[in-house]
Amino acid sequence: MAENENMVVNEIPPETSNDGNKNSIGKKIWGGIKEWIRKQVVSLKRSPQRIPLFIIVICSVLWLLWLFTFSQAAYELPGLDTLGLIIFINTMLSILILPLFLNAFPKRKKPNIIFIALVFIFIAALIAIDLIYYMQVNTYLFIDHNQSDSWIAERPYMSSSLNLSIAHIILVGISALSLALMPVYAPLIKKINTAKEIEGNDIHETIDVEDDE
Repeated sequence: MAENENMVVNEIPPETSNDGNKNSIGKKIWGGIKEWIRKQVVSLKRSPQRIPLFIIVICSVLWLLWLFTFSQAAYELPGLDTLGLIIFINTMLSILILPLFLNAFPKRKKPNIIFIALVFIFIAALIAIDLIYYMQVNTYLFIDHNQSDSWIAERPYMSSSLNLSIAHIILVGISALSLALMPVYAPLIKKINTAKEIEGNDIHETIDVEDDE
């Protein structure tokens, strides 16, 4: 007697190697990073003023972080009554320059020449105030009182504030330079190829997708 046997065969799917999974994940991560960079470049092509804005933001944030050092330096030099006023003015200018810059380059509008001029005036004022601070402290230490190295070493915040004032002058100067040279490098940024190829069944198109801002 013939026996009918129902045979159930469980097909085992081919195993995917761990190396393949890792490579696939790595490609996805790298693809996401490249797409993020491409979008940032597209956004920069539309708004090249983000470069000087970024530098100005760094200057303002660093000044606020250094504010404690400058305040302690003013405390270590009670003979200079104007240092507190200098630090206060520099702090106010470092904060006010940010909304001033944003108003100089309104979204989807032409740059405002008046506000751009005011940004340069604020930058010049910041540099001038830093120079006044540096010269006043130097004059107090080495000309008026001729303080010894040991006396200066006992006041570390004062020495640090002199170095930080120079650093702040350099950074603010770089922000002014980046703003002044924007008409030069903005056309070069626009020449960067950010095109993205999109392929379909019957479609092969190259587009330059802009951000949704």
